[in-house]
Amino acid sequence: MKQAQTGWTFHALLNALGPLVKDVDGQTGAELGEISTDSRTITSGSVFVALKGPNFDGHDYAVAAKDRGAGVLIVERNVGTGASCPQIIVTDTVEAYGALARAWRAQFSIPLICVVGSNGKTTTTQMIASILRQACGEEAMLATEGNFNNAVGVPRMLLKLTPRTKAAVIEAGISHPGEMAQLISWIRPTVVVITNAQREHQEFLKGVEASARENAMALVSLSAKGTAVLPADDACLPVWLEFARARGCKVATYAAGDTDFAVDLRATEAMGTVTMAFGSETLRLELKMAGRHAVHDAAAAAAAAVAVGVNSRAVEAGLRSFEPVEGRGRRHVLRNGTVIIDDAYNANPDSMRAAVDMLSRLSGPRIFVAGDMAETGGENVESYHREIGQYAREHGVDRFLAVGEAMKSAVEAFGAGARHFASRDELTAAAMETAKTPCTMLVKASNSMGLQHVVRDIVSELGITDK
Repeated sequence: MKQAQTGWTFHALLNALGPLVKDVDGQTGAELGEISTDSRTITSGSVFVALKGPNFDGHDYAVAAKDRGAGVLIVERNVGTGASCPQIIVTDTVEAYGALARAWRAQFSIPLICVVGSNGKTTTTQMIASILRQACGEEAMLATEGNFNNAVGVPRMLLKLTPRTKAAVIEAGISHPGEMAQLISWIRPTVVVITNAQREHQEFLKGVEASARENAMALVSLSAKGTAVLPADDACLPVWLEFARARGCKVATYAAGDTDFAVDLRATEAMGTVTMAFGSETLRLELKMAGRHAVHDAAAAAAAAVAVGVNSRAVEAGLRSFEPVEGRGRRHVLRNGTVIIDDAYNANPDSMRAAVDMLSRLSGPRIFVAGDMAETGGENVESYHREIGQYAREHGVDRFLAVGEAMKSAVEAFGAGARHFASRDELTAAAMETAKTPCTMLVKASNSMGLQHVVRDIVSELGITDK
């Protein structure tokens, strides 16, 4: 088990929080324990941070945290614990949580990779994590867990750094302008990987270039010794190069063709051999994941790992052993030969088009199982979904099965061979019946649509091979 946080004192908390502190009620000279936002995990001496969100208020659990032995409460309002438990009252507990994480991270002079971008962040992060395990060992590396990539998740991950950590990879996700500057001030990476710029969170990030510039804020934290790992095939590369050059940091590019980390995208859709060249090295390996985007992510991961000093043997071993995350391109082969690609965690118009492109290169019949893109935003929702139906029809998809109100437009645009279902259960039944005849089926939607359950039900009912 990785060593827990140690060494916090009341004075250290105040120093870390700085101008966020409004008032102090009580104090303690005792050494404090871990920082936690969950009252159920509090042990003697822990520091409890009462976070607030749209549907919860940690202040409701502050007294419970005190009763479980909390040494200090960090709150936005006095919760009346008196002398029994000191309180630090701050202007914003989320900001305070990040400030504590920033102070904790500052103690560690280690390679720290930050992964940002519109799509592919989690896959790239976990590929890097797999490489770091080979290079450092499980106990000496840290990687973002699950979807802890926002203003609450990033501090939680940074606070897991220990004196035994030799390298770390942290994912940072945004949906609003200004968020990246906040996250990156806490993370302070030595390497930044940008995966791409696409039409994500367009209700808040108005346009692809706006998204690119927001993610470019991650580069502002790099020193001249740092490295920006950038996709050479992205139209927004000039934006990121502008930021990188302003910082004077090193740049490593990746993609197909003449780049620092070049990949051969031929014959990759069915998970054939991937060829990657960098420096004097050429790697050939099998990825357990379908699609050109997977190869693209692997090149980004390799570039980031090499930037922090990992050798090619660990890069190759890490990519070979990488297991795709559920909902992010995991491939299942059913006993009857049907192939199901589970990409059900996230969707925007550009990643949907990329999924269609991948499906079009695989053997048929080709079935696209789709759900709403939940974060496209504003007045373009209908046109974005219609675009996907039309694109699928024009690029070799044989059948289009969909659920969700917005997907009605896609079904209409696809025309013959498309069906819309009133519920996920109805969609599951139809997809199950379709999968009984050998085919290639790709499942993609925003996570809120829950289409991972469609995949699970089909796999459970029809069974998979050991391939």
